[in-house]
Amino acid sequence: MEEKFREFFKDKRYIKIKNHMFNYLNRKFWIRKLYDRYKFSSEKILDIGSGISPVSPEPKKTLFIDISPEAVHFLNSIGYKAKVGSITKINEKAKSFEIILCSEVLEHVKNYNSALKEMYRVLVDGGFLILTIPVHMKYWDIDDEFVEHYRRFEPDEFKKELVNSGFSIIEEKPIGSLIERKLTILTVKLFKKTKQAKISNIKANLLIAINLCLYLIIRSSLLFTSKKSTSIMMYVCKKDI
Repeated sequence: MEEKFREFFKDKRYIKIKNHMFNYLNRKFWIRKLYDRYKFSSEKILDIGSGISPVSPEPKKTLFIDISPEAVHFLNSIGYKAKVGSITKINEKAKSFEIILCSEVLEHVKNYNSALKEMYRVLVDGGFLILTIPVHMKYWDIDDEFVEHYRRFEPDEFKKELVNSGFSIIEEKPIGSLIERKLTILTVKLFKKTKQAKISNIKANLLIAINLCLYLIIRSSLLFTSKKSTSIMMYVCKKDI
C-alpha cells in the first residue's frame, strides 16, 4: 500500500489535498468530538498508523508511530514526535500510554488480533482506546482493493473481539454512510486516472473546497445512518483492570 501513495510525498499540494479529504475530516471531527465529550486529558497519547494524516486532538502531547519512513519524516518535519514502528509489535514499554488513537488501520493488518493485544499491552490500566474501522463486507469495492484492505469488519463480531482482548466498550457510533461509500469509491477511481498529473495550486484549492462541501454532506447524512447501514464505525473503549 505504501508504494501507491508515494506521490503524496513528492508534492506538498498532494499532502495538502490528502489532509483535507472529506473522509479524513469526518473521522477527525468525530474523534475530537468524543475526545471532548469524555474530557480526556493526557500527557501520554499514542496515534498509531497515522501516516501523514494524524487524528490526535493534542498532537504536541502525542507520539506518532507508522510503518512508513516518509510519513514519519513528514510528521517530524512539522514539529511532531514520530518514529517508524509496527502496530503488531509496538516498541514501547507496557503501560506507557493513557490514550491510544487508531483510525482506519486494523483493516490493513493481517493479524489484527495481535494489534489489539499490543495496544492493550501499552495502555495503562483504565486507559482508553479510540478507534475507527470500515465495516460491512457488503460494501467491499475497488477502494478496498486499491489500498490493500484485508477486510471490512462486521460490527457485532468485532465488538466481541474487543471484549475478548480485554476492553470494555464505552460508546460505539456510526460515522460513515452510503454517501461516504459512493464518494470514496469515486475518489479512488479518479485518483487512479490522474495521480501522475501535475496539480496546480488553483486546482488543489478547488479540490479542497469541494472536499469541505462533501464533508458537510456526509455529516448531514449521518442523521439517517444506523449501525446496519454505516460504512465506518467508531469505538471508545477502556482497558479493563
